[in-house]
Amino acid sequence: MIHSMEQIAEYLLEYATDPVPRFILLKELYKEPAASSDYINSYARITESKWYHQLAAEQMENGSWGRFHTQDTKEKTKRTFVTTEQALRRARELSLERDDDLISKSIMLMERYLRDDENWTDIIEKHYGFEIAFKAMIAANLSLFDPNNPLIQPKRKICAKNITKAVINGYLQEEIWEQENLKDNEILLRAYMVYPLWLLQNTYCISDTIQRQYLNYIWYREKGIYYVSNFPPSRIQCLESKGFTMWLSGLENLSGFSLFPEFMHSQIVPHLYGEINRLIYEHVALPPAPSISGHYSESWNNKNARKNDMILRIARLLPKC
Repeated sequence: MIHSMEQIAEYLLEYATDPVPRFILLKELYKEPAASSDYINSYARITESKWYHQLAAEQMENGSWGRFHTQDTKEKTKRTFVTTEQALRRARELSLERDDDLISKSIMLMERYLRDDENWTDIIEKHYGFEIAFKAMIAANLSLFDPNNPLIQPKRKICAKNITKAVINGYLQEEIWEQENLKDNEILLRAYMVYPLWLLQNTYCISDTIQRQYLNYIWYREKGIYYVSNFPPSRIQCLESKGFTMWLSGLENLSGFSLFPEFMHSQIVPHLYGEINRLIYEHVALPPAPSISGHYSESWNNKNARKNDMILRIARLLPKC
């Protein structure tokens, strides 16, 4: 039976040999230094992989993949990535960072958006604050690749200030959050959206007390994280459940918080180790998978490839716990 990250890494080292899973394994589980020859060679392999080429083939000259957040339903060309945001989500899944050619081009685009040097092609919705909210969403996406970028700091600072004000007597008050955001006119996002989470993690900008109370609000929110899930992260899912990958995605989008381990330790970490053991030693009927998300191996024609990809996806989360 598997009982440790070392055992999981050894298993994947033997069976996950395609470019993307091998790169993620070396980078995230073995913590291979970026200057090492193994890392450099592995990254070179990933840029020749099926999944990297899929991203590169649809990136436009300005660094986008078309509209940023809203799909163009009148687009006649069939595209794998219907928005830039979707492509960036896939890039994170492939563990690409800001110095990658695709990502650096996209970062420069997001910087131009935030400086008003380039207009986005999304349709401007006819309700108050859409453009303000849209910029905050772009800043949140940028934060995932470049958390110290100076262009996102003002919005992060306001987000942190208003979350702090909204937590009263240990509970986040949504109406206070809304009121404070309207005063500043810089964020205009709901507290339960994924974007404030992206802005506030991977950096120290709120106290542990506020972070804990904000995470507690998200952790048990019955309707989940908007744009990610429709049930709370605290509701444990099993591999066979149609909600398993959605639940896992919710956890992934919280994993950059320093107090994330507090919420994972007692029940969810043992459960995830148990699911990895089931994948390795039992026959598990996984539900239908998305066509792109969750794919690391070049092909799932090998009956074990999808299983190993799921093991890797779970394993990436465990060191953050």
